[in-house]
Parts: sequence; structure tokens; C-alpha cells
Amino acid sequence: MVRQCTVCIQSQTSSTLAAQQSPTSSTSTKMKMFVALFAVFAVASAIGDYHHQPTGAPIKIVHSESYHGHDGSYKFGYESANGIAAQEQGFVKNGGSKDHEVQVAHGYFSYTDPHGHPVSLSYVADEHGFQAKGSHIPTPPPVPQELVDAYAKAASQPAHHEEPQPHYAPQPTYKHY
Repeated sequence: MVRQCTVCIQSQTSSTLAAQQSPTSSTSTKMKMFVALFAVFAVASAIGDYHHQPTGAPIKIVHSESYHGHDGSYKFGYESANGIAAQEQGFVKNGGSKDHEVQVAHGYFSYTDPHGHPVSLSYVADEHGFQAKGSHIPTPPPVPQELVDAYAKAASQPAHHEEPQPHYAPQPTYKHY
């Protein structure tokens, strides 16, 4: 058993010496070491982002309500001492109709942005999607009057549907006797 261990040690020693003498393996080792250190540094710096301690006293909730009905309806709302407020209510539209059942929600929220400007947003979510309204939401520029007029003119024209004409003429069929 001692002889077998000696052979193992000699084998490991010779492979270690060969690896140390090979220029590509020392570069590879340095690269692996760099990647390992970089990974440790990245993880250590990311941990700091997740352990942020809040500054100041906790903000009190001055009003809170919540209701959940058995029919899918609900209502909730809250207001904090720093002026943040939110409210939402919802219900199931066309309840019981499997293909037409839709959850509908109406709500709003408001707060003061970091520059001291009040921000409020109201919204509806239904079968037509999520539609939000608020003065801070960017809006597209107005449609030029020329396009409005062109669309109105096109809409006033009678619908004109023609059957497409075939691009080939049908050939007569001949019977073979």
C-alpha cells in the first residue's frame, strides 16, 4: 500500500511540475484566478444594494381599508402620512359566462414627486386593456388637420368592393374518345 501511495504522489508531483512549466497553463491559472476574484467582488458589491437601511422614521398609514367579496368583487385603499394615497375597486363582469367573463378594475393613486409636484393617476383595466390617465403621462402630438380631413373624406365614400378578376382565362375541356 505504501508503494501505491508513492506512485500516486510521484504522478501528482510530475503533473504539477508539467503544469507549472507550461506557459499556457500559468496564463490559464491567472485567468481563472482573475475571474474568481472578479466574481467574488461582484457578489460582495451586489450584497450592499440589497441591505439598504431606511433613513428616518417609518411613515405611518393614516387610513386603510380592504374588502373581498365572494363574487370576485373587491375594494382596497390606503393613505400614508406623507400624502401617498391609492384606491382600487374591482368586480367580475359577465360572471358565469365562461367565454365573456372579465375582471374589471378602477382605481387611482397619488403622491408628490421628488421635485414637490403632485402626481395623480387614474386607471381602468377591463376587456379593452389598461387605460391610464394623468397629467404627467406623455401624450402623442395632435393629428394634422390634413389627415383628419382625408380620413373623413375616405370614410364618407361608399364602400367599393370588386370581385378580383382571375389572371388567366379558363380553357375548355375536351373529351378523349
